[in-house]
Amino acid sequence: MNVLSRKILLAFLAFTIILVIAALFVRDKIAERLAHTAQVSHLMDLNNSRPQQALLLLHQAEDLFQSSLVDGDPAKSKAYQAKLSLAFAEIDTLLNMQHDTAKLNPEQRKQLHAWHDQKIKLSADLLSARHDFDSLLTTSSDLDLATAQNKLAVKSSQKVQNSTDTINQQGKLKRKGFFARIKEAIKNKNAYAGGSGGVVINHRTRIYVDSVTQKLRTKDKSNYLNKLKQLQQSNSKLQETQRQLIALNMRITHKMEQLISTIKDINYSLTDAFKGLAFNSYLETTSLLNKLYLSALLLLLAFAVLLIVFVIKLGQSEDLLLKENERAVMIARQKMDLLLHMSHEIRNPLTSINGFLYIFSRTTLTPKQSEMLGTVRASSDLLLQTLNDTLDAAKMEGSELKIHNDPFCPDKTLKEVIESMAFSADKKQLQLSYDFQGDPEAEVLGDSFRLKQIIVNLVSNAIKYTETGNVKINATLKLTGGKGGLTVNIIDTGAGISQEQQVNLFSKYYQTNSAKGNTGTGLGLYICKQLIELQKGSISVKSDAGKGSTFSFEIPYEKYEID
Repeated sequence: MNVLSRKILLAFLAFTIILVIAALFVRDKIAERLAHTAQVSHLMDLNNSRPQQALLLLHQAEDLFQSSLVDGDPAKSKAYQAKLSLAFAEIDTLLNMQHDTAKLNPEQRKQLHAWHDQKIKLSADLLSARHDFDSLLTTSSDLDLATAQNKLAVKSSQKVQNSTDTINQQGKLKRKGFFARIKEAIKNKNAYAGGSGGVVINHRTRIYVDSVTQKLRTKDKSNYLNKLKQLQQSNSKLQETQRQLIALNMRITHKMEQLISTIKDINYSLTDAFKGLAFNSYLETTSLLNKLYLSALLLLLAFAVLLIVFVIKLGQSEDLLLKENERAVMIARQKMDLLLHMSHEIRNPLTSINGFLYIFSRTTLTPKQSEMLGTVRASSDLLLQTLNDTLDAAKMEGSELKIHNDPFCPDKTLKEVIESMAFSADKKQLQLSYDFQGDPEAEVLGDSFRLKQIIVNLVSNAIKYTETGNVKINATLKLTGGKGGLTVNIIDTGAGISQEQQVNLFSKYYQTNSAKGNTGTGLGLYICKQLIELQKGSISVKSDAGKGSTFSFEIPYEKYEID
């Protein structure tokens, strides 16, 4: 039964430990998966926003470029260069961006490497666009230089005079008839037909050139013609440079838009891959949780099955234990009944034998016969004591032992017992002494027979385990106010009892280890303790190995007073 309980306890502890370890493992895995999913989500947001930012920078640079061409503002040209440089830097960052492939499967790693190779190829296109950008900067510098050279002003001294003449003309008016005037009025014509009249304005512009300028013009006419040709050539060169500048800018913008578009496609593909990775992480986390729940459920079911088996086994064991207990009780009762019956059957003849031996001891015997008779009496007394102890133990087990409450004199009772034990002490050449403190004639209410039985057991043990020296019995009777108690100390100079043996000294069937070996039934001290406690007393022992022993007991008595 204890083995089964231990197994169930160990199974429960193992179940708890396994469940805790599994929970900690799953917790760490879930935390790792969630952290990786959050990192992937952050990378997806970052990768999706950066191409848009680069495209915005490119459009802003394009706007600045167009504006700088219109108004020729150098600040806008520098801002255009700065914006385009930022766009180049952003695209370069996107091309050089690395991704964590630790959580990807082999197929995903292969695809990611292909995209990375594609980014490397795009880097070459970016270098080409940057070279075009450098050419654009050179062309822009040439354009500024040509514009500065074309600023040539020709100043001349001339005088312009404008004059205006006004002439009024009037002619004869031909008067028409009445009906003709009505017709002309209807048609909104002049009523005077055939007439003419009006105002004539003559404009005249005269340019007066002074003689100095006239001479300079005549002299430097050929130089001006050369300058004009140079201006035409510079203008043509300027227009060609502008066309090249616009073409380069368009090519750079087109290439960068293609780069950004390709990078966006790659990032979208990466986003899809990492979304799949995040989804796989979610599925793996869910799978771990499901496995944990399933394992916990299986372990719980296994533990429940073990518990059910334990309960069933426990019930069966209890039934078997009850049956075996009843059987053991019945067998013990039968043995005890048989022992009691045999003890009674043996004690009666043994009592008769002791009586005849006492009679023989009163007759005239030779020393040899007296010695032999003493040996027989000692053996008979020992056998009778063993029988009495056995019967008393049986009565105690069956709660049949009763304590009588009769008047007796403690001093007289103790003297009778000690006198009967004197022969055994003399035989071992031990000095047996008795000392009584108190009123020797005082009588108390109690069981004198049980007191004799206690003294016989304790004194006989003292004599048995003492080889040399003496055995002292000191008794003290104290009666105050009609109540008191008897205290008895039995002191011997025997082998003594070790501290380890004193723990179980008053236990049933316990025998101390002595030079004589284990002798007796081991019931004497147990019966003494039980008899003393039945009379509401107490017993104790003080002893050291090799230094003798002192047994002390105290029994409360009431003083007997004759009415």
